[in-house]
Amino acid sequence: MNVQLDIVSLMLANLLFSVQVAPLVVVVATAIRTILLLTGKRRAFEEWTRNPLLSAVTIIFAPGMVITTAVRYGVSSLMGIDLEGLGGGGTYGELSLFLKVDKPPRVAILLSALYISTVVSVFIAFALLVVPIVLLAGAPIVLLCTYISLGVLLTSSLKGGDLALLGAALKGRPRSGAIELFAVLAILVLFYTQVVGVVI
Repeated sequence: MNVQLDIVSLMLANLLFSVQVAPLVVVVATAIRTILLLTGKRRAFEEWTRNPLLSAVTIIFAPGMVITTAVRYGVSSLMGIDLEGLGGGGTYGELSLFLKVDKPPRVAILLSALYISTVVSVFIAFALLVVPIVLLAGAPIVLLCTYISLGVLLTSSLKGGDLALLGAALKGRPRSGAIELFAVLAILVLFYTQVVGVVI
């Protein structure tokens, strides 16, 4: 019973921590992805990818990318975003949900889905990082869980498809979309400054 209570307490603490660090994770992961993007070529007709370094990192941390994509797909589907399916491209060797979307969602729904899926991904990453260390200290599976956890965190960045879909959502409803954008951002700023706080 004590072990179960400890696990529940650990998960609750992990959830709070995940909410706190989610913005920082997105910023750091996006910054790393941007730096890697800058090492690529604008055009590459004879090679399979425009950016070998980013593609290599993506392939190395593929299990993490699969988890973040699955979480994004699940949350987006639950929130009614009309996804045509999972897509991928050789440009950067990444998976993307938003390559084809028949009907762009409302801005508030899209931003909420991106936020919730990021928090869930970060929660999973830290659960994989902490729980095995607490319960299975010294076991080889701890290294595997740490590797997958890092992959999840590194692939929790904003991607071109996210921004393209946001642009399409704003274009579809220019006035209400802009109001929703500022409203969601204001709510998140108030939430983090007045309620939760951000871990830096």
